[in-house]
Parts: sequence; C-alpha cells; structure tokens
Amino acid sequence: MKFTRSFSRRRFVSSGLALATALRVRGAARDLGFASETGVCQLSPEQEVGPYYVAGELLRSDIRETKPGVPLSLRIAIVDARTCKPLPEVAVDIWHCDALGLYSGFTKQNPRGPGSPPPGMRGDGPPPGPPPGFDPQHPGNRPGPPEGFGPPPMNHPTDKLTFLRGIQLTDAQGTVSFQTIVPGFYMGRTNHIHFKARLGGSVSNHTYDAGHTSHTGQIFFPEDLAVKLMSMPPYTGHKIHRTTQAEDGVFNGQQGELSIAHITAVHPGDPQSGYHAEIVALVDPTATPSPAERGRPPGRLPAVSSAS
Repeated sequence: MKFTRSFSRRRFVSSGLALATALRVRGAARDLGFASETGVCQLSPEQEVGPYYVAGELLRSDIRETKPGVPLSLRIAIVDARTCKPLPEVAVDIWHCDALGLYSGFTKQNPRGPGSPPPGMRGDGPPPGPPPGFDPQHPGNRPGPPEGFGPPPMNHPTDKLTFLRGIQLTDAQGTVSFQTIVPGFYMGRTNHIHFKARLGGSVSNHTYDAGHTSHTGQIFFPEDLAVKLMSMPPYTGHKIHRTTQAEDGVFNGQQGELSIAHITAVHPGDPQSGYHAEIVALVDPTATPSPAERGRPPGRLPAVSSAS
C-alpha cells in the first residue's frame, strides 16, 4: 500500500496498521514525510469514564470468566504523544458489559443500591419503544417482542462479581493484551469497551493502586461488524433497540470515529471463532485530563499523584 503526504495522522493511527510498536509509528510517519517535530503523535481524544468504573480491578489478561460471547483478543498500545515512543509500565484498566449489556461490580456507582438496575436500565429511564426516527428496515435495527420494544434485562448488581474487568501493565513496547468477548450493548449506548491509562501507582494485592490517569478512552468497533455480530446469539438474548453509532452521544460528541479498533477475524468466514482488535492511545504521561462530558470538550490539568 502506497502512502502519500496527504494521509493524515488520525487516519494513520486509527487504521491500526502500525500498532505493533510505537517505533513503527515513528518509522511510518517518516515514510509519510512527517518530520519528528511536526507533532504527528497528537493526543488521542478523551471519552467519558461512564458510571461503571470500579477501582481495584484484578491484574489479569483473561477477563472472560464464564461469560459467553464472540471471543476477542484485544491489544492496546500506549504511546507518549510528546515523543512518539512507547510507554512501558502503564496500568491499563479495561471494563465493559457482557453480551446482554450488563456490568459487574458497580454498586458504589448505583445510588439506588444493590438490586436496582443501573442508570439507563431503570424504570424511570426512557420508556419502552423505539426512539424518534427509528427505522425498522435499517439492518442494524431488529424488531422487538410482539408487543413492541421491551425494556433491557433486569440487572442485580453486586460487588462480588468481577467479570469483564481487568488491569495489565504495558511491556517495553508499550502494549497490553486482554482476552475477552465482543461486548453487547444497552439502552443509549452502542458497543464499546472502556479503558484508562494510569501512571505513578504501584502493584499491591493483585491490583494496581493509586497513580494518576493520563487518558480515559473508549474503544469502538466497525459498525458493519457490530451489526452482524449483534444478530447472533448470545447477543440476541434481549430485544431492545440497538443504539447505533449515529445515535450514540459519546461516539458522536467525543470523536469516537478516531477510537474505532482495527479488527481482523481469527478465521475469516467464521465469526464465532473470534476477532483480534488493536488500537493505539497517544497520551501525555505528565498530565491528567479533565473529565470528558457530553457537550463539552475536555481540557487538560496538571499531573497529580492522588488516586484516580
């Protein structure tokens, strides 16, 4: 594939073609005609942390536990946006919902306490039914139960569950790998994976303590792939309208198009065999971003040493 000078840094990074190491990012940048001082390693966009982050996740690479779903091998590279060099010893937290849109271990984030459905899944949320402008013929929208569009499945939060959560430390090439499943979806959100990059903390009791957060992001999937996978079990276990990327406020308001992972099938033609996903996060390890919020772009704050 022949690149030209007009090939932008954002397209280059989001394509996933140079994920293996940050040195490949630098080499490809030189091949594209970028000088090292041109700022080709610009910061990745911040996305909101959401209500389901839990501190003290386990240090582990396989976070599936017993959850069913299409297997996903996820690789994240953390790159210093100031130098285009890989960042080792960065704690990368990831968390996401299961095939039915449910999260583990978030009662502290749930003001109604254990046994209540989480935000976006409550009875006082959006009423059952399709959203305004819903197109039942769109390939990403499947019909609901016979009586109409039903609510999502009831959740029963408990801090004793840890599925689909974990932490890994980046290696010398700035990368971490996780074994998980393709996430499902829930009311108001398209398919996504949350992650944080933290520095300056310490490993203790099978987790990573303290440190400051240099990046909070979300990982998205190519929309055509998500549509295909969500039409298969176990993702068809509930019948709510699937929020498309075009309808997702985070994806549209926080540059989600720059956070779409590069996806390859383990065995082309057999989606149940699973996928490899790769993405690069370019961060400033000396700074802590202010939280991203919908409708307001995040600023950047001085680095702090307190826990995230």
